[in-house]
Amino acid sequence: MNIPFAEWLEKAIREKEADTIVKIRMMGGTVPVAAFINELNIPAVIVPLVNPDNNQHSPNKNLKIKNIKYGIKTFYKILSTPLI
Repeated sequence: MNIPFAEWLEKAIREKEADTIVKIRMMGGTVPVAAFINELNIPAVIVPLVNPDNNQHSPNKNLKIKNIKYGIKTFYKILSTPLI
């Protein structure tokens, strides 16, 4: 979590110094990134944009419109920020 890429990513998406960015070391079992990490021998990060009550993989999953707007803005920042 303290690799230079993760630090760059956090800086790229942070808007204000007080913003809280939650960093966890793992995701659910249905996120198929392990093959890429193992085969390419590179670190990977996932930037989820869901609301806490979206109930992924259940009949009542949902995504709030504000999260779509936040996602577009966040990925724009990521894709337009030069790497360190």
